[in-house]
Parts: sequence; structure tokens; C-alpha cells
Amino acid sequence: MRRSIGRILLAAVFGLLTLNAAWQVALAATGSGGPPTITGLQVLVGATAAAAGYGSWIGARWAPASAVLYGVIAGGMIVSLGPLLDLPAESRNGLWTGGAVVLAFGLGSAWWLRRSLRTESAAERA
Repeated sequence: MRRSIGRILLAAVFGLLTLNAAWQVALAATGSGGPPTITGLQVLVGATAAAAGYGSWIGARWAPASAVLYGVIAGGMIVSLGPLLDLPAESRNGLWTGGAVVLAFGLGSAWWLRRSLRTESAAERA
């Protein structure tokens, strides 16, 4: 099965998101990170991004579910930053928007992956 350009790009984006989460966890391990709850969420974000990236790359049927899970966890983490970091109300304005954008990215990626994998599967059967 030949990988489509879209699947390659999604795998690359999820790979970069994995590296970002790993970097944040490494910073926390050296003592310059945030609260442990955020570090734990970053571990989950990195793991789901890695799963979505790998699933995109190999064309796994579970890749769309991993993309949705990434969107839910990463979006939820962004929304929860306000209370976790005890940010003042005026600093929380964009957190809901940011969380919604990340969730939309996860849902859009899942939709595209499912459509792409279904098309490739039908082409293989033909």
C-alpha cells in the first residue's frame, strides 16, 4: 500500500506534536516545568500524538480513534491550564478557543484518516 501525501503530512505533524510533548516532559524532569498534573497530561498528549502519527504512517484502522483521543486530551489540557496554573480571569480568554481549535484538529484529522483509509482499502479490493 502506497502512502498518500496527506497521511505522510499527518504523520509528520503528529510526530512534531509528540516531540513537543516529550520536550515539555523533559523540561519538567529537570525541574523547570510546571505542576505535576500538567506533566502527566503532557505524557498523555505525547503518547496519543505518537499513536496517531504511527497509525497514520502505517495506515492502521485505529489511527482515526487515536487522532480523536489526541484532540480530546490536548484540548482538555489547554482548557484546564487556567485553573491548574491559577491564572487570572483576563488571562484565560483564549484557552477555550485554543482547546476548541485543537479538538477540531483532532476531529478533522480523524475524519480525513478514516476517509483516506476507506478509499485505499476499496482500491486494494478492486
